[in-house]
Parts: sequence; C-alpha cells; structure tokens
Amino acid sequence: MTDQNIITQPKRQELLVLRTLIVIALLCVGNFFYWFLQPELIETPVLFILLTLVMVFDTLRVVYIWYHYWTISVPAPPVSNTPFTVDVFTTYFPGEPYEMTTQTLLAIKQMGYPHTTYLCDEADDAFLKSFCQTHNIVHVTRSNRINAKAGNINNALQQATGDLCLILDPDHIPKPNFLEDIVPYFEDDAIGYVQTVQAYYNIDESYVAEGAAQQTFHFYGPMMMSMNAYGTVNAIGANCLFRRKALLSIGGHAPGLSEDMHTAMQLHAKGWRSIYVPKVFTKGLVPASLTAYYKQQLKWSRGTLELLVSVYPKLFKSFNWRQKLHYGMLPLHYLSGIIFFIGFLIPIISLFNASLPWRGNVIRFGLIYLPVVMSIICIRIYVQK
Repeated sequence: MTDQNIITQPKRQELLVLRTLIVIALLCVGNFFYWFLQPELIETPVLFILLTLVMVFDTLRVVYIWYHYWTISVPAPPVSNTPFTVDVFTTYFPGEPYEMTTQTLLAIKQMGYPHTTYLCDEADDAFLKSFCQTHNIVHVTRSNRINAKAGNINNALQQATGDLCLILDPDHIPKPNFLEDIVPYFEDDAIGYVQTVQAYYNIDESYVAEGAAQQTFHFYGPMMMSMNAYGTVNAIGANCLFRRKALLSIGGHAPGLSEDMHTAMQLHAKGWRSIYVPKVFTKGLVPASLTAYYKQQLKWSRGTLELLVSVYPKLFKSFNWRQKLHYGMLPLHYLSGIIFFIGFLIPIISLFNASLPWRGNVIRFGLIYLPVVMSIICIRIYVQK
C-alpha cells in the first residue's frame, strides 16, 4: 500500500474487466480439475488423495481471494455535522523505548480534531507520568495486567468518556488529519468502527522488514477494500477508530492473542457495521529480524486458530453468511505450512516407493494447467495496478 492521499473507487469498466478475468479463470480451474480427477488417471490412491488435498487447498485459497476482488470499493467520505468527542489511546509496556512512546504522544497531540490523549501505562512509569503531566496527557495505569493489551485498553475506557476512541500502537505515528478525515464516517449510527491502513517507516531497515511489509500490501489493498461491501472489515488492533457505544455493547475490547479479530467478531455478531478507508494515516514498525517476524506470525496463528475453535462456533448463528465464510476461512491461512509440507513429502514418498500418485500425460497436464497459472498472474497484476 503506497503512501498516497487519495485512492479512488475503481471505474465500472475496470471492475468489468476484472470480473471477466475471474470468470475465465474459474472456467480454467474447472476444466483442469474435470480432467485431473478422472478415475483412470489414479495410480496410488493414498498419494493421490494427499496430492488432491494440496491442490484443492491452494485452489480454494486463490478462489477465495478472487471472491474478494469481485467487489472492490472505496467508501465515499461523508459530510458530518455531529461534534463527536474523541479519546485517543496509546499504550506503554515496561522495556519499550521512552523516545518511541513520547514521539507518538506528541504526534497525537498535534492531531487537528479536538480530542483527549491517554497513555495506558502498564508500568506506572515515573518519567512517563511526569511527561504526561507536562503535556496535558491523561496518564492511566492499573495494578494488574490481566488480558494484556485488551485489559489495558478496557481499564482506560472506564475513565474515558468520549463518543469515539482511537487505538494506536506506541510505535505508530499519526498524521495531523487522521481524526478530521475519519470521524465523519460515524455520522451513520450503525458504524461500530473504522479501520485504516497499517503502514511502516522502517521498511529499509532489513530484507526481513521489506519482505514483511510487502507481505501486507495485498491484504491492505484489494483484500480489505472488498470487505466494505461484504460487511467483514477486519479490525487490526491499531489505527482503528471505535464507537464507544459499540465497544461497551460487547463488554469492552475482547481479550486474546488476536484481540483485534476477536473484537471485530463480537461487534459483527452484535450487528455493528464496519468501514475500511484505504488511506495511510500512521506509520509504525514492522518486524526487522526473523526472530521478531516468526514470533509475530506465531502469535497471530495461535490467536486466530483459537478463535476458530473457541469463539467462532458460539457466534456462528449471529453472523450473516459472508461473515460466516470470512471468519471460517481467515484462520486457515496459517495451515498453509502444513499443506506445503505434505506437498513436499509426496515426491519423496513416490521416489522411495517407486509409485506415482497420478499417471496423466505430463505435456497435456502443462497445456491444461498453464491457463490456470496465467489467469492467476494476470488477475493479480491487474488488481494491483
């Protein structure tokens, strides 16, 4: 996602071209599997089942992405006449650099829309408490640390009184126009939260940072832009402006390793709507080392899979069908490593057993599968243009 100020709604002809490409691609996929699954081409049933599992999983992931491309949209900024009161929260955990926290706090103070700034301090740090007093920032702390970040935010919510609350990570530096541009979307009383792009200022720090950042561009681009129409916009946990009434309706910010997704699930189950605005209003830090990157991915994978098992079944009946699909499919992304490993093992097992999972003509395979590959590439290039 680039740091541009204006992203326009796709033109009608652009959507028509994109949807035509998707239809053609689906026909190519159907044609491939119609040929690939013919019983007479099966040689070793067990290996064939494993191979089919790998191919079907990867195909469903691609089709699910195409499903999102179908309704890419950019919400028009509304005109607001309502004077909302706003609280802005950022957090501090022991060991985080003072400079990072104070830089973010000062940037929050510079935001144009009238608001109250809160530091949710898990350490009750004397330096930060003094800093807050000097700069007219509300310093909030607590005696226990239950529910991690969610508990920290909920503790501050008990003292805050604003109609809206913006949650920022301590490394995300906001632009002055953040609130001025986003608050008007709450003119619609049904809106529970508005999510914006998560961008980064340390992309050039390392190859890992660059790769980790680029991995998010597609998600914060066409994927999230389609969720406006589907009612499935993800809350990311930072750069997200919530309606206080919405949060209170679910008992505050939901806890867990993926507290942002948990909160979004609870709000959607309650009938609150959400909006994604594809603009960069803050920039923060992306993991710059493999250790930090894997730690982040492990946290997200554990969190989303826990929600799939423990929360999703309880809220299932409250979701519309698109939300059921969304929250059921999203955690499966983290199973891709297992699927890749199965695909890696198939040729090794075939080599040692001197048996193949499938005995179709390789040249014909290439000719039938090539249109599928070309469709995937063409659609991805077109949608990212």
